[in-house]
Order: sequence, then structure tokens, then C-alpha cells
Amino acid sequence: MGLVYKILNSSLFKASGIYTLSSIINAAIPFLLLPLLTRYLSPEEYGIISMYALLLSITSVFMGLSVHGAINRAYFDEKINNHKEYVWNSLIILFISSFLTFLIYFIFENYISSLIEVPTSWIWTVALVSFFQFVINSLLVIYQAQLLAFKYAKIQIGQSLVNALLTILFVIILLWGWKGRLLAQILSVLFFGIMAFFILYKHYTEKKINLYYIKHALKFGVPLIPHTIGGILITLTDRFIINNLLGLEKVGIYMVGLQLGMVLALIADSFNKAYAPWLFEKLNQNDENVKKKIVKFTYIYFFGIILLAFLMFFILKILFPIFVGKKFFEVKRIILCILLGNAFTGMYYMVTNYIFYVYKSHILAIITFGVGILNVPLTFLFVKLYQEVGAAISFMIVNILMFLFTWILSAKLYPMPWKDFLK
Repeated sequence: MGLVYKILNSSLFKASGIYTLSSIINAAIPFLLLPLLTRYLSPEEYGIISMYALLLSITSVFMGLSVHGAINRAYFDEKINNHKEYVWNSLIILFISSFLTFLIYFIFENYISSLIEVPTSWIWTVALVSFFQFVINSLLVIYQAQLLAFKYAKIQIGQSLVNALLTILFVIILLWGWKGRLLAQILSVLFFGIMAFFILYKHYTEKKINLYYIKHALKFGVPLIPHTIGGILITLTDRFIINNLLGLEKVGIYMVGLQLGMVLALIADSFNKAYAPWLFEKLNQNDENVKKKIVKFTYIYFFGIILLAFLMFFILKILFPIFVGKKFFEVKRIILCILLGNAFTGMYYMVTNYIFYVYKSHILAIITFGVGILNVPLTFLFVKLYQEVGAAISFMIVNILMFLFTWILSAKLYPMPWKDFLK
């Protein structure tokens, strides 16, 4: 109990509380929109929105080459003497990769449009949203590294709130359908992206090209590309397969299920945002007693998040008719698998931080990419057998495998007293 008490009163839990509250509010906003959107949008329209989100996720892999993660890690690297200069050189990487991404979308927009069934006129907006979301994320990871949880929360909640208000205006009042939902997302990202850029430019950058910092950021970010692609294969393959085998309507139903289960994923992610900097600081002490306490807390977390998944399942079963329109009632068949899959993602976060700590993200990429490749035939088979329920089952299985393989890898790269937790 002493361990739990210390953690509850630590900077970790105070920051985590703000991140968690922020993420709960952030998740609650689109969650509270579900009763309206599932009555004003058809499953097919939800399908179009989902396929747009899929393309956005793929684009985000190459937009900035994942170097915003390097910005966060650089704050705990003694070799990085000028963090403002590091941020500026990371933004240079963003500018170059963005130009190439826009060029590719301009050349292949018709092919991409036919592939994901999103109109051609909307394809270029994906690159625009991805660019400004990277800028927002870069500012957020700086706030995270500096433990500026309130500033982080204001940006995160503000963006979601503006998105929600514009969605109500465009979809429910003006009746613009799926176009209104996407337009709300685009405008909210543009507003906060431009604001974040000016904050970065004025307060967190020093305009000097440093090839060492560029190489350092790329060394961290580029190996994460296969890792991120693997993550996309794990989380987004299901939508592509459902669209091809069952149609946009089933994609829309499945997406609503993912949104319902996303609350748990956001809670886990918000905790990790506070936990990772705290963990890196504790690991720097290289104290065996501290490591044992970390392991004990990790096991408590594992038990707690699985318990939370089941608790949320029973709550959602009771509230389901309130939150979802009749056209989407099939969703309740997939909720438990989605929640459990997200619980194991939360457990994955707790063990993957050790790999980032020792700068071995390229090895993690092998696991993620491998599991992602496995997910493709697995999802195809299960969707063939059980339709969208099969996709949810595959989602859960793959997240369990991802957690277990990553735990084994992290134990080898950075040994922790995992077997000594009872002593």
C-alpha cells in the first residue's frame, strides 16, 4: 500500500490526473456526439468518414517522419544541448517531407480516391490536416516533456471542442452529412495548427540548421516508420478489408464500435503521456529498489486496466440504446473485443517505454511490422467467417500478441525484475 500511496502523491500521478481528465473530456466530446451523429448520418456516411481517417493515418506516417517523438525524447538526452535548435531542425524535416507528400497526392489523387472511395476533391485535404496535426503534436510533446499538463490539456480539449461545435453546425443544423463532419475536422486542425506553429516559432525554436540534430531526429523517427506502418496494419486493416468484403455500411457500423471502445484507449494513452517522462527519470537513477517498485506498480496497472475494460463493457450495455441510433445496433456484438484489445494496448504502453529509453525503436519496428503483416490474413479470415465481429476478434488477438512480444523484447533490451515482484 505504501507504493500505491507514494505514486498517488507523486508528480507522475498529478500530471497523469490532468492528462487523464483531459483525455476523458477529449473522448467524451465525440462520444457525446454519437447519439446525434448516429441519427443524422447513415452507416455508409460513417464508412466514408472512416476511410478518410484511414488515409489520414497512413499519411501521418510519412508527414514529418515521426520525428515529433524524437523531440520528446531529446528533452531527456544529455547530448542535446539546445532543445530549441533541435525543434527547428525537426520542423525542417516536416517541411521537406510535406512537400513530397503533397506532390504524391497531386499526381495520384484519382487512384487514391478510387481505392478508398473518398471523392477526389477531398484527397488533398488529408495532407493538409496531417501537416498541421504534426505541428500540434510537436507542441504537445514539448508540453508533455516539460510537465506542462494544463497547457497540454487546453490545446487538446480546445481542438476537440471546436471540432464538436463545428460538427453540430455543419451536420445537425446545416445537414451537410459526411462532408460537414470532415469539414469540421479540417477547420479545427487548421485553427489550432496555425496557432501551435506560431507558439513553436516564437517560444520553442532557434532558427539555425544543425545537421547533427537532423540526423539524430531521423535516426529516432525513421526506424519508427515500419513500426507505425505495422501499427496501421494492426488498427486500420480491418476497415479496408470490411469495406472490400462487406461494403461501406459495415465499415460505418464497425467505426462506431471503435469509437465506443476508444474511451479506454485514450485513458491508457493519457496515463502513458505522464508515465513515460516519469519512468525515464526513475530509470536514470539505476536503483534496483526503484525498479522493483516500478514492476509492482506495472502489475497493478495490468490488473486494473483489464478490470476497467469489463466494467466499461457492462456500463455500455446498459447505456447502449441512448448512445447509438437504431441503424447501428449491430455494434454491441463487437464492443467487448474492442475494449479488451484496447486494454492490452494500454499494457503494451507500459513495457514499450523501456525500448524507447535505450533507443532501440528499430527493433520494436520489426515486431510491430511482423504482427501487422500477420493481422492482414488473420482479419481477412475472421471477417470472411464472422463479418465485422471477426474483425473485432482479430483486433483483440493481435493486440495481445503485440503486448506479449514487446514485453519479451523489452525484458531483453532493458532487464527489469519482472520475476521478483513478489519478493
